[in-house]
Amino acid sequence: MTEHHLDILIYAHDGRGLGHASRSIGIGLALRRLYPDLKVLFVSGCQISQELIGPAPLDWLKLPSYETQVINGKSCGIDGKSNFTDRELGEIRAETLRNIVELYRPKLVLADHTPQGKHRELREALKVSSDTNTRWVLGVRGVVGSVPQVHSSLSCELFEKYYTALLWYGDSSVLGNANMEQLKNQFGISPVECGYVSRLTEIYRQEGKTINSDELLAGTISIPWLGESTFDLIVELSKALHLIGPSHGKWQIFIGMERGSSSDIKVRSLFQDLDHCLLEAPGSRYNDALINSKCALIYGGYNSLMDMLHIGIPCVVLVREMQDREQEIHLKQLLLKTGNQLLVFQENSLNHQDLFDALKKQMLNTEHGEKTINLNGAAIAAGHLFRLLSP
Repeated sequence: MTEHHLDILIYAHDGRGLGHASRSIGIGLALRRLYPDLKVLFVSGCQISQELIGPAPLDWLKLPSYETQVINGKSCGIDGKSNFTDRELGEIRAETLRNIVELYRPKLVLADHTPQGKHRELREALKVSSDTNTRWVLGVRGVVGSVPQVHSSLSCELFEKYYTALLWYGDSSVLGNANMEQLKNQFGISPVECGYVSRLTEIYRQEGKTINSDELLAGTISIPWLGESTFDLIVELSKALHLIGPSHGKWQIFIGMERGSSSDIKVRSLFQDLDHCLLEAPGSRYNDALINSKCALIYGGYNSLMDMLHIGIPCVVLVREMQDREQEIHLKQLLLKTGNQLLVFQENSLNHQDLFDALKKQMLNTEHGEKTINLNGAAIAAGHLFRLLSP
């Protein structure tokens, strides 16, 4: 059989939010834009990868998805939609990823966040990569947080044995040098500072987007997944949007729920009498909604924040109570650079009056902070990966 040689394989694990997949897709889009002759393939279990990629020429393979739920602020694996257990999915994905590396023989693999994958599913692929002469690169977000898979002894051992480079998706002018020093101490090499990876920056470079003033929305609301306190927050949100009323325009609300589930039915009942509120699942229409909105309400994950920084609209940011504290640590530093663009609250501490006041304030806000944050991380990372391909 003829040997196939993929240039770059990009792997992002999945489960709860979209940050890992979104960052990885952003870099894949930059590679396809800047180096169109490269063979690039994205692999993930993220269920909305195609919506995140859009019409851009980035191909991808879908793995069976991990699923998680949050208990006492800690993310825990549960059965996936394929009805395999969390443990079984880890084993199946490990075998699949090993086969992918053996078949496509990538010259380079970019893995997001952890050297071993979410459930060690990269270990078998790492073992066979010596037979394929594959080089491995790890990319990590600006603030890692207290993530055991990143800080474990296994993580260090696998990185030292198989990985040749470390990319940091942050901006030291915002976050300082402490995060890069931590990574250097953890993995034994200096990370390459890329800047923030913004998928929307790459999407808009390829497609181009313009504001449609005839369809200007009052705001866009993104609730990508439901945590322990999220339904209570949605109840208060429905009351706040009732008070705001239709005079400011429509609200496009993207909520990540299984259609027809009990949660979906309960949430839709809260908004059934609010004609100025439009509910739908997260998808490709999110980008257009954002650019045509006066303001937004989002959660404080990496992906959502980069969307806001790219678009430049004022927003209300909700922080979930999670044990890793990544969002809180990140936002504390980011607020020093963004002025009044970001108005931050804890998810479990808001009532409808707080939400009403915050959304009204951001709809009228014309101060969007500084424009000095580096959002060119996807292109910078792509350039570094391209140089690593050279002998």
